[in-house]
Amino acid sequence: MSILSNESRCTSCHAGYGWTDASFDFADLSRIDCLVCHDRSGRYKKEPTNAGWPVKDLDLKPIAEQVGHSSRASCGSCHFNGGGGDAIKHADMGNNLLDPDPRCDVHMGDLDFGCVDCHRTYQHRIAGRSSSVAPAEGVVRCEDCHSAAPHYRNSLLAAHLNRHSASLACNVCHSPVYAKCTPTKNWWDWSKAGDTGRQPRMIRLGDSDPLPDYHVQKGEFAWQRAATPDYVWFDGTMERVLVGDAVPAGTTPVQLTAPLGQRHDPQARITPFKVMKGVQAFDSEHGTLLIPHLFPRGADDRTAYWKNFDWHRAFSDGMAVAGLPYSGRWHWRETWTWWRVEHEVMPARLALTCVSCHDSLRGEQTCDRCHQDSRHVNFRELAHKPTDFSFLAGKRDDLDQLRQNGNYLNFTALGYAGDPILHGGRFSRLPLGRRPADSPSPHPKEEP
Repeated sequence: MSILSNESRCTSCHAGYGWTDASFDFADLSRIDCLVCHDRSGRYKKEPTNAGWPVKDLDLKPIAEQVGHSSRASCGSCHFNGGGGDAIKHADMGNNLLDPDPRCDVHMGDLDFGCVDCHRTYQHRIAGRSSSVAPAEGVVRCEDCHSAAPHYRNSLLAAHLNRHSASLACNVCHSPVYAKCTPTKNWWDWSKAGDTGRQPRMIRLGDSDPLPDYHVQKGEFAWQRAATPDYVWFDGTMERVLVGDAVPAGTTPVQLTAPLGQRHDPQARITPFKVMKGVQAFDSEHGTLLIPHLFPRGADDRTAYWKNFDWHRAFSDGMAVAGLPYSGRWHWRETWTWWRVEHEVMPARLALTCVSCHDSLRGEQTCDRCHQDSRHVNFRELAHKPTDFSFLAGKRDDLDQLRQNGNYLNFTALGYAGDPILHGGRFSRLPLGRRPADSPSPHPKEEP
């Protein structure tokens, strides 16, 4: 869903009062909604379908008398509901973060962080950007507080974990699953919308409230809870399909956003993502993603899909507002959007451990492949320490499989010949242990 042609609905979150069409003046300071960020009373409410204006007859005087710094509630009033509902778009942000269990998010649940403790702000410019098209004001990184060597204990394990920090994003280990406490939508098929005779089937994921698999206005859905992320090399940049961009013809999924990065790039790190998959319409002649007019402008609106269930009229209107050509013919195609997992950071005791990723450590030989045995370090106990996923009981059906997974990252998919302990890391010529005789060198141009 695009803001274009749907302004009155979308701009209940996107900033300002009265953004109903392209005539909105972003330089008009009187159109800034200060209360949506600075209300501390908990009583300020915006009308969901009225272009950002507050609900009718709301007494603003006592609300204005209690303004203050922003809070999780004020930030979350929009950000927790991206995509039209609780945690739908951002898998690691939902209303559970208003008062989370520390095991859901250690920063907000245990340390009572507010959003601006990490997303620091100067003159109303808020640091942080999303994986999609972002009005970028700066990057927020775990290293801003924790440094590039966050494992501070003077131990062999801490030294190895700090070396891992050069190749792994912190959230690989510290957010091993997303949507732990609130289910998120991971499939959205717009092509199925408009079936007025179809009744939604309610889906329950563990102990969550039932969720629908269908909505006549929006199509077919699937949901996930306590899901394992997709891991890729990420250098901090994204490739994006923007409004008006033509995509190549074919049947492969269109990557509306996709992380960039290569294994041998020292700036890239293995990073966790939620991949939001769905089906959307593309112009059959121009190859562009079509923008539908969905939300009615009024009682006499004859083109809004949510009123008339006519895709042709909806596309004609939406593309005209966007100033883009529309051939009158369309086809449905699968799309992928990659969202980086940023929040829901678990306490250190619940992070992934060595055997979660390195299956080679599950046998009799562990760290002593390289290190001399020491009576001060129990290598077997250290390497075999399991991750405590008991918190996820009732939230995920295949919990036992998750506990037993010794290839959590799928090193082959990340470009390795296998477990780096046996086959070598990305920058070192020598692996941590003897490379099997039939294994190719990780750097073919170097001597084995």
